[in-house]
Amino acid sequence: MNKTSSIATGAIESATTVEAPPATATRQVIPYNYLLSIGLVGLAVLCLNWDSTLSHPDNVKSVPGDLRKFIGLSEIFAHGFGVLVISLVLWLLVPNAARFIPRIAMCAFWPSLIVNGLKLQFYRWRPIRFFDEFSVSHFPADQSETWLGWFAYDKWNMVYATQSFPSAHTATAWGLAIGMSWAFPKGRWLFFGIALLASVQRVISFAHWPSDVLVGAAIAFCFAGALTQNWGVGKWLSRLESHWDHSKPSGDQTLQN
Repeated sequence: MNKTSSIATGAIESATTVEAPPATATRQVIPYNYLLSIGLVGLAVLCLNWDSTLSHPDNVKSVPGDLRKFIGLSEIFAHGFGVLVISLVLWLLVPNAARFIPRIAMCAFWPSLIVNGLKLQFYRWRPIRFFDEFSVSHFPADQSETWLGWFAYDKWNMVYATQSFPSAHTATAWGLAIGMSWAFPKGRWLFFGIALLASVQRVISFAHWPSDVLVGAAIAFCFAGALTQNWGVGKWLSRLESHWDHSKPSGDQTLQN
């Protein structure tokens, strides 16, 4: 291999090499993710009395139009298709980070699956339900009017309009942010910032109440956060990533093939 090829090979390896994030050496009694989960659930309980006020159309209208559009674009980060696109980008453009894709995908989808399971049990009207045919809002003064109960009709809740609690999009967004932050620590503020925007989008689109969003985020920190720990499934994923890394051909072999 001549000098020019060596320089090119070195540049490619440098651009695509991703160091594995350090795993927690021992399991903590209450990792930070569980503390955040507890705090978010507590905040959601306090927020129940303010759901209607915070979600009121007058407050949403005060958000500038361009900013509202920008916030709306963040929904892709909270959608399963967005997770798949990001995974594909990592696979194609950052080959050495491909081993992190299973963990990142699980961080996004596991909390979402749990939330969707809860949606089937809890009946709560979405904010959009309180708009009439003329798009005039009639938000309830008492938030108890939004709740129909747990297994309200003695069957699974399969109706979109009553699947407000909790927010699956929010759980996906924060789960994805947690997974991406674990794999790429330098970008954590970007990932969490996008997840925050995606959470706000669920409120200003009248798809969820603020308390729904907070509980969705709490579930993400609890379950996606657990996947970043060096125990249980997280430890199994670390072994998978290590095996993947050692079984992968070197950069020179890849280029020559």
